[in-house]
Amino acid sequence: MQLRTLGVVGAGPMGAGIAQIGLTAGLNVVLYDVNGEAAAKAGVEIIARIAKLEEKEKVAAGSAEAARARLKVAADLSAFAACELVVEAIIERLDVKQALFAQLEAIVTPQATLASNTSSLSIAAIASRCTYKARVGGMHFFNPVPLMKLVEVVAAPDTSAETVAFITAACELLGKTPVTVKDAPGFLVNLQGRAYALEGLAIAQEGVAPPAVIDRILKAGAGFRMGPFELMDLTGIDVNFAATTAIYEGYQHDPRLKTTPLHQLMANSGRFGRKSGRGFYDYSQDAPSAPPPAPPPQAVALRPRLAEPGAHWDKLSAATNLVAGDDVTLIAPIGEDCATTCARLGLDPKCTVAIDLTGIEQKHLTVMAAIGGSQAAARTADWLRCSGFVVEQIEDSPGFVLQRVIAMVANLGCELAQIGVSSPQNIDIAMKLAQNYPRGPLEWADWLGVAKTHEIMRQLHVITGSDRYRPSLWLRRRAQLGLPAHAV
Repeated sequence: MQLRTLGVVGAGPMGAGIAQIGLTAGLNVVLYDVNGEAAAKAGVEIIARIAKLEEKEKVAAGSAEAARARLKVAADLSAFAACELVVEAIIERLDVKQALFAQLEAIVTPQATLASNTSSLSIAAIASRCTYKARVGGMHFFNPVPLMKLVEVVAAPDTSAETVAFITAACELLGKTPVTVKDAPGFLVNLQGRAYALEGLAIAQEGVAPPAVIDRILKAGAGFRMGPFELMDLTGIDVNFAATTAIYEGYQHDPRLKTTPLHQLMANSGRFGRKSGRGFYDYSQDAPSAPPPAPPPQAVALRPRLAEPGAHWDKLSAATNLVAGDDVTLIAPIGEDCATTCARLGLDPKCTVAIDLTGIEQKHLTVMAAIGGSQAAARTADWLRCSGFVVEQIEDSPGFVLQRVIAMVANLGCELAQIGVSSPQNIDIAMKLAQNYPRGPLEWADWLGVAKTHEIMRQLHVITGSDRYRPSLWLRRRAQLGLPAHAV
């Protein structure tokens, strides 16, 4: 069936955005909201936004008037009878959505497709009161709809292949990039996004580093546009905590999806982030986040000894014109904390410093020490800053910060591939488009090295004793066979 008329139920920001892109794609659009005044107001605002796009020459001349002629603000649901596709974008309440879909099914033609823009509710549950469940699917847009390219096409167990194909084609007609995902808690993006935020929270909860330092490390060392705490403050900690709780419960309390007491404390205290003026950061005076420590005013001389020497030290040696000595012993653990490496190699923790070389291409390093070694770590950090590196000092932690967060993001991506939430390629595409990740989760595994990613996870699992860090079987098998993360 060719899509000519798009129906949208709900005139809030999401519904209005969907209606707008339908009009700019040349479709007839029927917009309805239970609040008639809200629907009428949304219709006026949609045309005004298209007119602004026309002024900026981002759409063809005459687009606003043409859109006005093709937009119908409906008084009741009967107006959807002529629609080939109806997208629901109303309140996130299952009972309300179930009742709506049952009503729509009695109005539209037998060939019409019904889709929900839900971000959290099961498509199967929404369709449970429908007689013809095969034509019901998910069409999860992201806010703001006109700007965000990704749409998750959600297939419930009863959703037909024809319905998935039709919704996919509709997304492409609307100028979006569709990815097909399984009907599961959090779908793809909201589920995969847990790893970045939750591991940041776990690191802060353990006292390894404060939120500002964790954010700086992930931005400077890995190229993320926002750190996990900045991101939670932006989206709203109350929203983030509620979504995290729902996904954790939906996946039967999988430890990999468990949040921290710190997360709940922030939500309970009303420190929701930007919208409340205070979250992990204080926005009362729009103060910028603190910069990383600057180099010392005078050069620091250091003659270190390299433990477990190898090619991994070459870039650091070249950048620092390293001259060997016995001032301090440098180690570069993979997944281990400094204490574990000292115990394994028989090193004195007071004069041993661990360096994370993961971000060295970005001239970013992190240092840490075991109990008693903080002064040696501070001196080493200043020595490295004198050589042009941005250096952060943290408390002892298996996997530092960068290794740990990247490995957790990659491991969860591998698990999504393992359980069939979507394909490896779609997992990467979705997170880059929806969350602005510099690399997709499985791309991170390949960038870090599949064997190295697996080793980080294995060490985290062994050292902490927590199933939170168990390696995905998808990752483990590819590490064992020397294959890339995308191998199928």
